[in-house]
Formats: sequence, structure tokens, C-alpha cells
Amino acid sequence: MSHKDTVVILGLCVASLCGFIGVGIWSTADSVATAPLSAQDDPALDALEKSAQSPSGTASTFKQLGAAYIASGRLREAVSAYISASALAPGDPEIQRALITLQAMAEARGRH
Repeated sequence: MSHKDTVVILGLCVASLCGFIGVGIWSTADSVATAPLSAQDDPALDALEKSAQSPSGTASTFKQLGAAYIASGRLREAVSAYISASALAPGDPEIQRALITLQAMAEARGRH
């Protein structure tokens, strides 16, 4: 299997997982924190966001950003951050566990 085939398969897996998780998280408007935090509210989160958006953003940066989003109740953004991390580090078990945790959180809140 070529590298390109692997990337395509990973993309399909991530898309289906995102659909699985996303349906619950994005389907309702009453999330814990729908408004993004401003830089004044959490400068560390702002720094992580800027680092992740830079061309040198790494899987580790996206994982840290995902964890910070979970801690602040921003589950939608956490899913996006972990999916970005997964694209940079396919098969990383820490990322897979985080996405499974997010799915469980969505199910526990009755949004599936």
C-alpha cells in the first residue's frame, strides 16, 4: 500500500469518526461554552491556537490545544484539534483515546 493510499484511508476513517462524534456535539446549540474564549480570558489557549495555526504546527501542539479545549468545555473545537493532530500523526494512540473520550462525553450529554 502506498503512502497516498494510507493517507486516503486515514482521511476516510477520520471523516467517519468525526461524523460519529460530530453528530452529537454539533447537533445542538446548548453546548457548555459556545462562545470562544478571548485572549484575555485564557492567554495560554490563545498562544496554543496561534502556534497550531502556524505552518510549523505539530501534532503535539494540536493535542495540547485539544486538551485545553476539553478543559474549557469547547468540545467542537477539541474534535477539530484532535482531527488535525491525527492528520499529522496517523495512528497515534493518544489521539485515538482523546477522540473516543470526546465521543463518550457527547453520548453522556445525550447528544448522539
